[in-house]
Amino acid sequence: MAGSIKIKVMGVLLLVVLVLGGVVFFRYFFTYEQRQQFRRNIDTVTGQNMTVTVFGFDGRIIKRWVGIEKITSGYARGGSGERNYTFFYTKEGKYVQIPDSVWYIAEEE
Repeated sequence: MAGSIKIKVMGVLLLVVLVLGGVVFFRYFFTYEQRQQFRRNIDTVTGQNMTVTVFGFDGRIIKRWVGIEKITSGYARGGSGERNYTFFYTKEGKYVQIPDSVWYIAEEE
């Protein structure tokens, strides 16, 4: 009886030490860019089942895509940092690019 309690306590302590070690490792030994890349990789694995709807200026729905995993914004090549478009891939693997002049909503399903 006392042996099983010791094993459980040691297991919990080991788990706490591993979690704290992981936090310290990712917080202090990863650069900002490495942490961002790690987060993007986790997002890519988990995905986000989203619906993207494009609206006309009069409010009517023009096009809707379902099951989008990730939406990305493109940037100008001149270094101005202005976002010119948004793009994503459909379930079928087709590339879709939406210019900033179009109204759209991306919502999780």
